[in-house]
Amino acid sequence: MARPKRVGIYVRISKDRKGQELGIQRQEKACRELCERMGWGVLKVYPENDTSASTTSKRRRPAYAEMLRDAREGLIDGIVVYSIDRLTRRIAELTHFLEEQKEHGFAFATTEGEDTATANGRMILTIKGAVAQQETERMSERVNNSLLQRREQGKPHAGGSRLFGFKEGSNFQELEPGEAELIRVGYQMLMDRLTPGDIARAWNEQGARTPEAGTAWDIHKVKRVYRSERIGGIVSYKGQDIGDSIYPHPLTREEWENVQTVLDSRSTPARKGSGKRKHLYSGFLKCGHCGSTMRVQWATIQGRTFRRAFCHSSQVGANGETGCGKVNRRLDWIEARLNEVVEAALAKRKPQPQAAPSEDLSGEIKVLEGRIRGLRSRWKEGRMEDEDYYDSLTHLRSDLQTLRTREAASVVRETRTETDALAVWKDEDMQNLERRRAIVASVIDHVEVFSVGRGRKKPPELDSIRIWPVGAEPDGSKG
Repeated sequence: MARPKRVGIYVRISKDRKGQELGIQRQEKACRELCERMGWGVLKVYPENDTSASTTSKRRRPAYAEMLRDAREGLIDGIVVYSIDRLTRRIAELTHFLEEQKEHGFAFATTEGEDTATANGRMILTIKGAVAQQETERMSERVNNSLLQRREQGKPHAGGSRLFGFKEGSNFQELEPGEAELIRVGYQMLMDRLTPGDIARAWNEQGARTPEAGTAWDIHKVKRVYRSERIGGIVSYKGQDIGDSIYPHPLTREEWENVQTVLDSRSTPARKGSGKRKHLYSGFLKCGHCGSTMRVQWATIQGRTFRRAFCHSSQVGANGETGCGKVNRRLDWIEARLNEVVEAALAKRKPQPQAAPSEDLSGEIKVLEGRIRGLRSRWKEGRMEDEDYYDSLTHLRSDLQTLRTREAASVVRETRTETDALAVWKDEDMQNLERRRAIVASVIDHVEVFSVGRGRKKPPELDSIRIWPVGAEPDGSKG
């Protein structure tokens, strides 16, 4: 084989925390010296700094991919690396590399003297690749065991950006008193049947801002705070609940689990009328001619401003066709009639019967917690094999989680107070609009609106709208 004249040098280092690239500079120097001794001409260097090639790494290596592509296309006719573990630590990837070399005929060399020209040389190279992979896997096991031991000691992962409630730079080991108090206040609001939106408004009024960007709070940002296991001092490892943090946290484990029960109960698809709207009856009004949902908006005609509901020609109707555009009504009269219907329905509602006392699961929970502590003690004293310990721990944790979920649901039921729906309905503040729409959705399914013609001075007839109550069968009756 002729001496390659267009060699690519591949250099890689897994960790370069200071970004100085000293490791790849040393590798490049050794590779260039090898090429000079062998009479190979260097065309290009493919550097990959702070990039792992281990079996556990999911990070892509763009320089490695570019080098192989250049070799396939003939841009380079040889590849030189410092050692085989710099090229890869995956035996499958090494096998693929050797197949690419055989198919495209480029030269390959390392500063450690591997020879791929013979079957014996390729076998030795493959053995070295297997050793490199094994070392990576052993290193990963040591790291994982160390991390698991820390988690078992109640020390959660210290990385990541600051979370609301914890001090900056404390590695989640110290609380920010003011923020932690807001989290506890928000917890009580959730237990009293208020929403994450209510919490966001309360936090914003207190001048609190998000720790990441210093922006105002909204529903989604509040949910992210309460969804974090750190808030409840829960230590997890690879998705498994390991135990409780030894550091302070804003909520107890039981309170955090109560919050999850509340949030999960609200994660179902939104009912009609629960979306963010500007008008109380948006989405409930249907065109009486084509069945499409009518739009509600403010309009100004001849200097007079009013709200109107109209069938829009771009709206898709119940029959799958676009709106007819035949109905255009002022909203005031329609809204007044619908308000009467809703208030009459609320006045007929009877108070909810008192819920039966919930089951007491504290005894069962204490028994399981005691078994887990005993299990951990025997394992730490070396009286139990790792495999048996983790298997038993998984089953006990699963049973404990089931009991705590049942207990959390019970606590939430007991702490929620019965809300006076009529009082909520009469609160016409815009911040209360979503609650009022939810009340409408519990009374009215939809309303068909018909045209009343032009130039009418008198109030419209009652049958110019047809109200379909929730659960009503389409029998042709008008409300």
